[in-house]
Amino acid sequence: MRIRKVLTVAATAALMSTLIGVTPAQADSITVTVDYGADVGPSHQVASGYLHGVDATSPAQYLIDGVKVRAIRGADHHVNLPSLFDRATYKRVKDTGARLQVGVYYYSGDPTNPDYSYRPGDGGDQDRWRRIVNGVYDEAQAGDYKVDSWITWNEPDLQWNSSARPFTSYLTAHNVAYDTLKARDPALKVQAPELSGYSFARLTQFLTYCKQNGCLPQVLSWHELTASAPDIPGHTAQIKQWMIDNGITPMPIAITEYQGTGYGKADAWDAGVNVRYLAQFERSVPNGLTDGVYSAWEWVGDNPDFVPTLGNATTRSANLPRGVWWNYNTYKDMTGRLIRTTSSAATTVDAFTAVDTTQRRSTGLIGNQTTTSHTVTLDLRNIPTTLQRIGKIRLRATRFDDIAELTNPVKVLEGDYTVTGNTARVTLPALPASASLRFDVSPVVAGSPKTVYEAESLPVTSTPGVVRRNFAEAEASSGQANALETTAVGQSVTYTVNVPATARYELSAHLKKLTNRGFFQLYVDGKAFGSPQDEYGTAAEYYRTTFGHLKLTAGRHTLQFKVVGKNASSSSHWMTFDRFELLPLS
Repeated sequence: MRIRKVLTVAATAALMSTLIGVTPAQADSITVTVDYGADVGPSHQVASGYLHGVDATSPAQYLIDGVKVRAIRGADHHVNLPSLFDRATYKRVKDTGARLQVGVYYYSGDPTNPDYSYRPGDGGDQDRWRRIVNGVYDEAQAGDYKVDSWITWNEPDLQWNSSARPFTSYLTAHNVAYDTLKARDPALKVQAPELSGYSFARLTQFLTYCKQNGCLPQVLSWHELTASAPDIPGHTAQIKQWMIDNGITPMPIAITEYQGTGYGKADAWDAGVNVRYLAQFERSVPNGLTDGVYSAWEWVGDNPDFVPTLGNATTRSANLPRGVWWNYNTYKDMTGRLIRTTSSAATTVDAFTAVDTTQRRSTGLIGNQTTTSHTVTLDLRNIPTTLQRIGKIRLRATRFDDIAELTNPVKVLEGDYTVTGNTARVTLPALPASASLRFDVSPVVAGSPKTVYEAESLPVTSTPGVVRRNFAEAEASSGQANALETTAVGQSVTYTVNVPATARYELSAHLKKLTNRGFFQLYVDGKAFGSPQDEYGTAAEYYRTTFGHLKLTAGRHTLQFKVVGKNASSSSHWMTFDRFELLPLS
């Protein structure tokens, strides 16, 4: 997100919201081929960074727990944006494990300049700029704020683009900031030039100047802000090769704002397009890409209504997920190794896949970048034995519609499929416009010995004052279930289970839908596990949901279910649990 500037990229394509439950007209068939025999390197989850994404209170903690936070980029201090040098915000950000990328251009050290109109070198004065840079660095040292990289300016190509302020003046400003920072600590990392978009001409001008003047950054950075993902692997490969050809050792690359064309425009949180961005970032790792930071387009930077939303991933209240948040929730689970995934029409529907043999799971994302629906066939090849059992795999597919508030993604497919010659081919239900889809491949569990825990019989504690009761119902397992009459966010219930043996398990639960149900997050032994679950339904119905795969040691473990919100149509926050199941995967 930029502070009061004019975009140079054009806005495109009005985007459609898709009603959950409506089956769109099917269009052409697209094949996504997943070749488990072609390992393309570790899954780095490099695009898990967020611009101004977290402060002391926003977004809700479960939304942070549900994604990987690799980096946070932002301000030391700002009157409206999150201030990374405020203790409570700093602590919450650092608790995520994020690396901080901090700009020295917000002028916290220069109180005489509240309107940010000053530019380094105005009137030929660089001393003022040195005082600002030193002031920011001094505060970081005094507060013991750990900064991973220091950004000398943001989008200089837009702010030094006139005869009064030519781009060459920015180059001097960068040089001064670089020398000032390195004088304080030669080992610190400088990140630049943070161009508003990929420009080969500007980047090579910058790198040539820096090579001549001894101010080459430790991280090369720019933005990729468009409605549809550009050729990021091509951009990173081009500039890497130019550096090699011109005697510069290639440094790590960071794309520190990506996706979207303007404030309040829905292309910034288009779930289908987002998948192509994530896929392209992973494909750019061999070219030196180490970070992708999701842009923030909700409010202009000096708007006092700004609320951190992990970029654009949550609602403006920062309490519930948008459709695109579920992509990042899936991305967090894409651990292990990336495998070659190709689409017969990649600019229409793109995809990428990871396999974690230790977890005995494979997780992938598919994204529709267009305004029409498409039918996708998954062609799974060279399926490893760790994903099979008795010659079969289990395949689940969940759709994330491109809507502003999404608590109940639709499970569009779940079944066991026979593997023939280590291959399987499955046609998925039509993928609507701008939607994304998560698919999970794992060994079948049918027939596997399982441990069943009846909720009504387990040791249990819950939020004081909340009614908790067992009730009899013929449809429930063993004829009973356990209800929590929870009424507010933050209330919870905790069951204790005794695991029979140390192993890797699939954990599932049997729940009951109804019109008064809440939206909850599971915490296993205090750590968020699996996706949040919405029990809301228009009719009473028992159903099974799978949280995922995890290793558990023999003995006692806690399953805490915490209310984190509710469906807009729900009348309350109740939770109902029938039974839990552990199925060994070995």
